[in-house]
Amino acid sequence: MRVLSRLADTFISQGHEVVFFSSHLINQPYYPTRAKIETYRNPFPHLPGVRGLFNLLGMLLFVLRNRQRFDVFLGNFYLTVFPVYFGALGTSKAWYYIQAYEPEFYPGRSPGALVSRCLAGLTYLLPLRRIVNGGIYRSYKLLKCDSVIEPGIDLDIFFHQPPAVTGQEIIVGCIGRKLAWKGTREIIEAVGRVRHLTGRNLVLNIAFELPDGIDLAQHEYARLSQPHGDHALAAFYRQAEVFVATGLLQDGAFHYPCLEAMASGCAVISNYGPATESSALCVEKVDTDVIVNGLLRYLRLTDNERQAMLQSASEVVINHSWPIIAARMLAYFRERT
Repeated sequence: MRVLSRLADTFISQGHEVVFFSSHLINQPYYPTRAKIETYRNPFPHLPGVRGLFNLLGMLLFVLRNRQRFDVFLGNFYLTVFPVYFGALGTSKAWYYIQAYEPEFYPGRSPGALVSRCLAGLTYLLPLRRIVNGGIYRSYKLLKCDSVIEPGIDLDIFFHQPPAVTGQEIIVGCIGRKLAWKGTREIIEAVGRVRHLTGRNLVLNIAFELPDGIDLAQHEYARLSQPHGDHALAAFYRQAEVFVATGLLQDGAFHYPCLEAMASGCAVISNYGPATESSALCVEKVDTDVIVNGLLRYLRLTDNERQAMLQSASEVVINHSWPIIAARMLAYFRERT
């Protein structure tokens, strides 16, 4: 949602019209936007399956009614792609901005997982115009796409300000999530193991959530906070000397915590983009052992090596400013509509 809100604001500042469309059940955007939000009333708000079908029907009718009004209909989540595709059929206005390979988000063999996995995969076979948010998705399983636009960042908020490094307390940062594939549990365990192996005073700052079953009382080195909004989130990053921006799926995919931490002046351990070998400590096939080794690599860096990595990171993130990202997106729209 951050990407869509910020793209919308940048498009609007350049004179374009942007509208988000949803049922009346939509929450207020977590990331504020200047875009209009148009809604319709779903007649079955309390029946989950039926509610979802009427959400899709409402979106389809919106696209059909507004085929002349808009030059681009952009779907982002796999379910929204179906009304965009069928509503704009016969035009070149149907677009799909893919920010992850969604079939892998529905593991298991339950009916819901099987249906979701099938429908998400099917969207990659529909003949509509696609943009992906990372080079990994140029050719990834069912997904093929040559148009790549990584998300952007506000460099006035996430500015380069590395914390003082004293060698005493070492602040490690991460974004905590409940979902197992996000890998928060592995980060917590890895920091505990490095503390035990080295005797160094690593302190883990976690933002937002803990995985189920994790009790902070059993991890005295970990602290949980709730940095609401970009300004607070940026301040959270700037507390960390080293930031672990890892996950258990899709090595090389774009990852916001990786970009934000790099922009804020943290040394970064990551298996995601936009990290490069010169701008971060890159890892792959992440598990607890891999994160442990990444942290040990960080602790062995000389001051000159660390400074060179931070300088390289500050140069990488410049190309992710919102005006540059929005211009790339608009160029794709203009070339192909």
